[in-house]
Amino acid sequence: MKKTILAMAVLAACMSTASAQTSITIYGIVDAGITHVTNDGPVGDRTTVEAGQLQVSRWGFKGTEDLGGGMKARFGLEGTLFNDTGAAGVSTGATPTTALFDREATVGLSGAFGSIDLGRQNILGIGSVGLADPMGLSFAATSPNVLFGGMNNSLVYGAYGANGSGSALRQSNSVKYVSPTFSGLGFAVMRAFGEQGNGIQKSSYQGASVFYNAGPFGAAGAYARMKNNLDTDLLTSYGIGVKYSLPQAVIKGTYVANRFDVSNRKISVLGVGVDVPVAPALTLTVAAYNTKRYGDFGPDEDSQQYHLIGKYALSKRTVAYTAYSRANTSNVVTATGINLAQGVVAVGSDQANRFTVGVMHMF
Repeated sequence: MKKTILAMAVLAACMSTASAQTSITIYGIVDAGITHVTNDGPVGDRTTVEAGQLQVSRWGFKGTEDLGGGMKARFGLEGTLFNDTGAAGVSTGATPTTALFDREATVGLSGAFGSIDLGRQNILGIGSVGLADPMGLSFAATSPNVLFGGMNNSLVYGAYGANGSGSALRQSNSVKYVSPTFSGLGFAVMRAFGEQGNGIQKSSYQGASVFYNAGPFGAAGAYARMKNNLDTDLLTSYGIGVKYSLPQAVIKGTYVANRFDVSNRKISVLGVGVDVPVAPALTLTVAAYNTKRYGDFGPDEDSQQYHLIGKYALSKRTVAYTAYSRANTSNVVTATGINLAQGVVAVGSDQANRFTVGVMHMF
């Protein structure tokens, strides 16, 4: 009996140790808002319920295992939620298929050397320059820094990189290394493989970034090269971001540009903004963006967006928000052109106002 009790105690201790060394988390964001858009054109006004406004709705699993010696194994699985309809996942690939974990699907190791992850993951600019985005990457479906800075517009960037004609913001079949920080300074490199024969560069991505955070000041830069699926064109992108925290405000600014070699088309986004905490639970954000397309065979175009966002923290996990956006385009939007104010200004118009009221819950 004593031996049995001792064996059970040892087993329980081992189970407790294993449990302490391994952690798995289920998490997510469920966000939805009522949006009204006024269009000064033939489309007229429209009112919709839109998921993922303040932040993209998502769900995921992440976990780590302590391997000893400061090293950990880790994984991440994350997919988009469209809680306005109940759908999940985003279609990617030349033959469109809905990916369950379209946002992230990685496994890797971390330790004193930094971290290395393999699978599907964000391009490097999102986790570096994107941290200085004036709106905090809110309203992703209409944000110039996401659609054009982050190259999340499949109609424009779908043929480039290893995302199978989806968008260039996330890259499949990739390897990413992130260094530890040294006095606030760090760097990252990433490579995604097109996995095609007769040309290692086809549908490939190569990127690098550097970031610095010390006290109230933060800055980051990112650079990327992507080949198209035929290895006949090169997309080059670079960006910088800066933020500075004052006692009563946080100032942010970004500049991102990309260029296509064959057409010489350039698209750039300049963004500036400020977060102002006006009360313990209330924060106001003011942001402005200027987006330009130039250098190719069509007439140069530009667009301006102006945003005012109010966020009220009902708790640590729930936020109520309201937002007003104004967008202008230098030319009337056409069905065949690049809409620099996508999701706000409709075809046949050159300006619009957007009003949103919503709630975001994190779990």
